[in-house]
Amino acid sequence: MKRLTEKDYRWNFIVNSLDYAFFSLGMTLGSIFTLFPVFARNLGASNLELGLIPAIANLGWGIPAIWGAKYAERSPKKLNLVLKVTLGERLPYLFMALISFYLAVPSPRLALYLSILMVGIATFSMGFLGPPWMSMIEKVIDPRRRGTFFAMGNGLGAMLGVGGSAIAGELLSSHPFPVNFGYVFLTAFVFFMVSFVFLALTREVPDHTLPDDEPIWNYIKNMKNVFLDRHFRNFLIERIITSFMFASSGFITVYLLEKFSLPDESAAVFTAIVLVSQGLSSFLFGPLGDRKGHKLNLLLSKIFYSAAVILAFLSTSPVHAYPVFALMGLVNTTNNVGNMAITLDFVSGKRKELYMGSLYFSIAPFSFVAPLIGGKIADLSGYGVLMVLTGLIGVFGIFYVVKFIVDPRVSNKNN
Repeated sequence: MKRLTEKDYRWNFIVNSLDYAFFSLGMTLGSIFTLFPVFARNLGASNLELGLIPAIANLGWGIPAIWGAKYAERSPKKLNLVLKVTLGERLPYLFMALISFYLAVPSPRLALYLSILMVGIATFSMGFLGPPWMSMIEKVIDPRRRGTFFAMGNGLGAMLGVGGSAIAGELLSSHPFPVNFGYVFLTAFVFFMVSFVFLALTREVPDHTLPDDEPIWNYIKNMKNVFLDRHFRNFLIERIITSFMFASSGFITVYLLEKFSLPDESAAVFTAIVLVSQGLSSFLFGPLGDRKGHKLNLLLSKIFYSAAVILAFLSTSPVHAYPVFALMGLVNTTNNVGNMAITLDFVSGKRKELYMGSLYFSIAPFSFVAPLIGGKIADLSGYGVLMVLTGLIGVFGIFYVVKFIVDPRVSNKNN
């Protein structure tokens, strides 16, 4: 049976890191946490509608995953499935650019709802592709370097994103609204397509044995077997806690812009700070997790997030926004790298697509509701109360990780 060679592993590490990096760069320019909320606010979005943006995104990243998992199990080459569906992640940004150019001025409300729809299409496509892509990565990347791979893609994407945010800042300041955001979304689309080229270069050996096909409802019923795995079930609960901790993430930029009466271009500066912090820290926390276990990264992400939102609440000067977003960069690194790497550690040697699909599917309702609750709290009590509440959830999450999460990488080494 043909297997990937060390040369193939090195090749896949390079091309998939570049795919990850340029995709991350595109996501930076179309960020639902920094730039897109400002775009939506300028179109007249309410706090509830601002909360709807990450809510739809979180729902999209989760609900379709069980269908993606089912199709991935039946695909000998995961790459073929990924390439077919991934345009659904990328084309919406082209349409968002066209909406900005031609619809935002005459019909701002329609432009707002269509743009949110585009975010939904993009994130639902990402959600469907979560298990297939992760399953492919589990096959084509050396298991000893998974954390380093995720960190490399995350770090390169962040460092490229510094230049991207500079471009975004220039576009936002040199063109009037909404044309400025149109150029930003168009630039994001270009980088998404560069990413697509590198993705297509992946080398993958087809699976020779595939599970029997089964109706989707039977597949969903099999999720109960996943939840009998106590350690994985505890990890699922940790992800749910994290989704409520992140209920304030889509409001931090708007909160600080309004708190200190800052111009919209400041969002690009904040994005750059996040990216520098994320890029530099990736090269530390990825390899560290590979050596010490990625439970450590899950723990650190909660410490950093709690510190960020409490600092945002206590801030008395615009200068204080800088360490807030520097901490958010650390959050992005430790949460993204830790989550993806420890997920693969948990599912390795098991029915991995079903495990990953069950994880994303089960988290989705909570991830959907959390930012909506956050938006309602912001409306009723103000952004400051929301920051404090989510900071306290983060503190609870710290204790949960310490007490209940068993790191499979560390356990395997000890055994």
